[in-house]
Amino acid sequence: MTRFRPLKRTRTALIAALTAMGVLSAPLAAQAVTIPAAPPTSITVKQEPAAAPTEGAAVSLTQSSPTIAPDGTITFTTTITNSTDSALAAGKATLSSGPLPLSTLEQFTGWFDRSIDVRLPYALASVSVPALAPGESFTTDPVTLTAEQLELHSVYGNYAVRAYYVTGPEISEARTSVLFDPGTGATTGGLAIAVPITAPPSSAGLIPVESLTEWTAPGGILSRELDAALDRPVTLAIDPMILASIRSLGTTAPESATNWLNRLQNASNPSFVLQYADADAALQAQAGAEALLAPTSLSYGLLPANFPPPHDSTQGSSSTPETSDLPTLDQLTAWPASEQGIVWPGSDSVKAADLKVITASGGHTTLLDGSALEPEKASTPGAHRTVDGNDVLAAEPTLTKLIQDLVHPGLDGQPGADLTHIRAAFAALATERGADQRSYLVTLPRGWADTAVNLDAAIAQLSTIPETHIVSLDTLRAQPAVEGTLAEHSVPGERVKAAKLLLQREQDLNRFAGALEDPALLTGRERAQLLSLFAVAWRDQGSAWNGAVTEHDEQTTATLGGITLAPTTQFNMVSWQSNLGFSVRNDLPYTVKVTLDVESDNLRLAIDSSVTREIKPFATEKFTVPVRARIGNGQSTLSLSLHAPDGTQLGAASSVRVNVRADWEIIGSVALGSLVFLLLAGGLFRTIRKRRRGAVDPAPTIETSDSAQDAQSDPDAQAAADAEPASNVGADPDAATRSDTQADPDAGPDSLPEKAPTHG
Repeated sequence: MTRFRPLKRTRTALIAALTAMGVLSAPLAAQAVTIPAAPPTSITVKQEPAAAPTEGAAVSLTQSSPTIAPDGTITFTTTITNSTDSALAAGKATLSSGPLPLSTLEQFTGWFDRSIDVRLPYALASVSVPALAPGESFTTDPVTLTAEQLELHSVYGNYAVRAYYVTGPEISEARTSVLFDPGTGATTGGLAIAVPITAPPSSAGLIPVESLTEWTAPGGILSRELDAALDRPVTLAIDPMILASIRSLGTTAPESATNWLNRLQNASNPSFVLQYADADAALQAQAGAEALLAPTSLSYGLLPANFPPPHDSTQGSSSTPETSDLPTLDQLTAWPASEQGIVWPGSDSVKAADLKVITASGGHTTLLDGSALEPEKASTPGAHRTVDGNDVLAAEPTLTKLIQDLVHPGLDGQPGADLTHIRAAFAALATERGADQRSYLVTLPRGWADTAVNLDAAIAQLSTIPETHIVSLDTLRAQPAVEGTLAEHSVPGERVKAAKLLLQREQDLNRFAGALEDPALLTGRERAQLLSLFAVAWRDQGSAWNGAVTEHDEQTTATLGGITLAPTTQFNMVSWQSNLGFSVRNDLPYTVKVTLDVESDNLRLAIDSSVTREIKPFATEKFTVPVRARIGNGQSTLSLSLHAPDGTQLGAASSVRVNVRADWEIIGSVALGSLVFLLLAGGLFRTIRKRRRGAVDPAPTIETSDSAQDAQSDPDAQAAADAEPASNVGADPDAATRSDTQADPDAGPDSLPEKAPTHG
């Protein structure tokens, strides 16, 4: 095996001079750019090489150390593998470098991802490579070089190194870099790391107790997040829904959840509060919200039994029973955040108009992920930016990806980031002009704990990098802001369309809630659930999110239809006035107050008034409506509608038909009156007739005649008649009457008989 043969310094110097004069080209002349003759402060690059290396062979380049000191050495080894299906002819492998460092983070990144190219005029060593059969490899002997041989004199930074292999028209290469540290050092203004403390996405508004128990238990998602980030030099972004969900359970909160909350409250980390349920501010703004949504009430999730009043031992047993005080919304979501007014939307989804909504809602600073802003060419700006006058903290995309790869090795199918490569990136950043006055931001994604290996170890490794140190968001915000430009990003259209529907349905429920005794029980629940559906964590769960939205829409429809008027058959009205009965059903778990309004479509009926009733949960109430017939007979249609006390209509209106036959009542009354009159008249006539007959016919004659007839027919009666006193026989039965009734009217009292005669 042939060793690389170091070239003489004079030849190297000659190559560099000729290259500077444009006389000699490097082997990759097609993709090279010119290095100025005078020592420049930066190297010239271009974004896309004119010709990319072919893949006829795979070239790998290893080095003994990522760094080299002025008096140090470094060893390189090159391996060429024939990755084709045919043999490769003999060729040559060359190791080269350049005189100037990669002076910006963009150049450093572009060098490794091959989006830019750099002319490397120093041919450090070359070796002949024999013909290679398919799958065969050739490895050079290690080549050890000093800093002097690499032409590294005093300038700190990353120096590009390339090994390229040429066989006929085939060119393959491998790239690396060497960090030269002469002891002068370079550093940035610091690095802040934002770590979200969020729960898995749901649509409940408050996390159910079963989920809290699972997630805060050892090994649960919330416990893993807290274990990794607690008391580390990272800034926590806390979802207040987690706090409210634990506190709303009062004395029934799981022990694991209360312990978790106590640990969080005692943490030394700086922190800020996310939107409730980590709702995506960009989604809200693009769905038409004029201001970011916030919870209005969480009373729907509170049970008085879970909040017993504190016992006062000084009170006697006869004192008035104490009542529990339910916590307020502010008490449920309170958090002593060290950073105020920060809003963190979903990554790569914010439009310029969204920033205005965030600012108008009281958000002083918007935290943006990754590539939200257009990159700057000259240097890497610090995190503190402004966009159209709106304050912004922008994560640095290259650093964010490197550190996320360090925390989540293999997350994107690639090997995890190497700490030496991360240090080299910070070194490239530190060489930028003014970098020591700029601080940078990196973020971890929502749900980071699901795939994180060891955040604590990653942070410990970052702490060993001399080119940076960890700071808080407050340090970033205190630095001067640089104007930036948003990249073209937005929330996917189907998500925006669904969010608009949810906002519209919330307005319908808010109007409907006017029927409730306590509207906040419904409106507060709806707002909390809406914020849950807007959570950033839903953005990558398309089908699951669509299912949750559909389920919530069905729930809303059921709620809006929870107060219904029972179907009513046709009424037959046969009197001038009547009471019509209607039934209203309340299928909601809330007490409601409902007004039934009834209107007639013509003048046959007059409706006295609407009727208002209070209906208990899951109960039916009878509504009685007085009506009067006005004119004629015929048919009327009554329109029925239910309204809340504020006039909001509840559900759709309905109708019922009424047949008016009010003259039947008149006919019946006349007939009945006539019958009563006839009966009274007949009775009166008979009475008068009897009295008249009694005055005309002599009563004794009639009695004697009757008695005689009876006696003739009855021997016993005849015998009794024979036994009568003789004084009665032949007496004038009318004599007494005449003596009394036919007395002389002119006679005085003295002319009256002294004693009236008797009739035995």
